[in-house]
Amino acid sequence: MLEAVLRRIEAEDAQESVWIVGPATGRMLHWLIRVAQPKAVLEIGTSVGYSALWMASALEANKAGELWTIESHAQRYERAQGNFEESGLKHRIHSLNGHAPEIFELENGIPEQVDFVFLDATKMEHAAYFEAVIPRLKPGSFLVVDNVLSHRSGPMQEFIENLHRDSRLKVVEISVGDGLLIARTETV
Repeated sequence: MLEAVLRRIEAEDAQESVWIVGPATGRMLHWLIRVAQPKAVLEIGTSVGYSALWMASALEANKAGELWTIESHAQRYERAQGNFEESGLKHRIHSLNGHAPEIFELENGIPEQVDFVFLDATKMEHAAYFEAVIPRLKPGSFLVVDNVLSHRSGPMQEFIENLHRDSRLKVVEISVGDGLLIARTETV
């Protein structure tokens, strides 16, 4: 069921860009979650749910954990709901329609502490997303940022440089998909 949903979304993206991370990044997210075994995952930028499905499938394989995913665009949010339902993974996913980081100020069920965060939303707002989520990251947690190669200019460039300088993080960049930054919070 999941494979069919993922392939359909990929075909839809080829016809009308629906803002997905692509299979290589999806597989990397899946692998990271399988290895890290987080219990609380937060995604900012659901789009139609493609990356959320990769992460939720890893949580399902781990037999533990839940994903909270935030999307501000109403039509993409609705499409994601259908994809979550069709995949059979809806029980692992809490989907929120709203704009991050303002949604954190609402009573929304997002845990106070999370183990894994994936940022793939409006690039010029990533610094604000980071400031909203860093207090929620437990020591030893992961922060993954998409598009660090494809969107490396302006505010995104400054954001990436700031993450590399942040003493609370150990940071690496890899050329998977459009480029991923993977950071781990210090365990001290």
